[in-house]
Amino acid sequence: MNISPLLFHRSLGPYTPNDQSTADLSRVVTSFLYRDVDYDSSTRFTLRKGIRGHHKGVNCIGADEDNGRWMVTGGADGSIIIWDLEQEYHDDNIRASTRVLEEDKPDHGVSSIRFNPHNSSLFSTTSYSSTLSLFSLTPSNPICLQTYPLDSHLYTHSTSPASVSTALIAVAGSSPHIRLIDPRTSSTSQTLFGHVTSVLSISWSPIYSSILASGGKDGSVRVWDIRYGATCLGSLDINMLPRAANRAAGKAHDGGVNGLLWTSDGRGIVSAGMDGKIRVWNAENGKNTNVVFPPVIKNKFQSEFPMVITESDDAVGGEMLWTGNEEELLAFDLENGKMLKRVRIPKTEVRDGLGRIMGLVQRQRNGELYTSHALRDGKKLLGRREGVARWKSKWLWKEDEVEVEQTEKQRKLQDIFEKATRGPVTFS
Repeated sequence: MNISPLLFHRSLGPYTPNDQSTADLSRVVTSFLYRDVDYDSSTRFTLRKGIRGHHKGVNCIGADEDNGRWMVTGGADGSIIIWDLEQEYHDDNIRASTRVLEEDKPDHGVSSIRFNPHNSSLFSTTSYSSTLSLFSLTPSNPICLQTYPLDSHLYTHSTSPASVSTALIAVAGSSPHIRLIDPRTSSTSQTLFGHVTSVLSISWSPIYSSILASGGKDGSVRVWDIRYGATCLGSLDINMLPRAANRAAGKAHDGGVNGLLWTSDGRGIVSAGMDGKIRVWNAENGKNTNVVFPPVIKNKFQSEFPMVITESDDAVGGEMLWTGNEEELLAFDLENGKMLKRVRIPKTEVRDGLGRIMGLVQRQRNGELYTSHALRDGKKLLGRREGVARWKSKWLWKEDEVEVEQTEKQRKLQDIFEKATRGPVTFS
């Protein structure tokens, strides 16, 4: 019998409700859901009447990690749309709840979206028009709380896991300098110097609120501790021996580093480079862990590389890395690099104009992934539909189809039975 011991014992009833057992059960269920993930062709993201959509594709996507209810998408035209994932309609459509007003949206494309990790009603955006904006969700349109004009095109940003009152926002862009923004003020609180080219990616440690990593266009990955001022602690080097990282300029990739993630325990850093490589680093000593991923990664655009880490009982180390790869999703064992899953956008969707994956987020409690997409050949999707997709367990989104098939089968059997019993019964 191939079943999780935790689920088996839970079904027998010996488990008492406590935080640990609930967390363990949640992990097992979520892991099971991710195992069977596929493109959800039954769901469409559409617009309510009166809401203007993204006219040039969807650059980026952000999700509320606290309640898993809200999702925000940012368009190549600067538009920002809010989605309530709990308001799914009987026709399987998820309709846009509202959008940022014209006077509050950036003049150029939105490059990244992040929710505040401590308050799901707050989110922030960066844009190619050199602005960082903070928003508050309201029952009507989101309110723009503050806009910070900066001196470079902005590629991405990351919010510190510190308390909501002290959470700094690190901003990366075409300038080699990293700006730290304190939302309580109207100006930059600190600037980090060390990169010599544009900074394409940035990510705070989930454990230590003063530690962050950044990836440069020159292939460097630098680690910072803002408690020690604007000085870089060290850089990751592919050729470095097993010793602590030093401050000399290291080389993590042979191309720009446009993707950075920390593992959930803060002990590992995952980097994605425009050389088509993904590497996993020991955050404690800066050593490359030499995890080898298959040579299938397509990463040639400077925009933020879409990837997330989810829990998985199928992975040796318990964590799975998902990446967008043009028009498909790939899942890897983070411990050994083995490819665990490869799912593609259906050809019919591609023909309709749904292009490469630009952004990727997870709705962890539900075992769901959401992606934002470019539009192919400038096509506009039909039916007031947006370039957003959901990926979820097949046995969930195909459940209704199975029920319809069963109902149809039952009807046919009933017809056969009635025809067979309609005439007189004779005995011989």
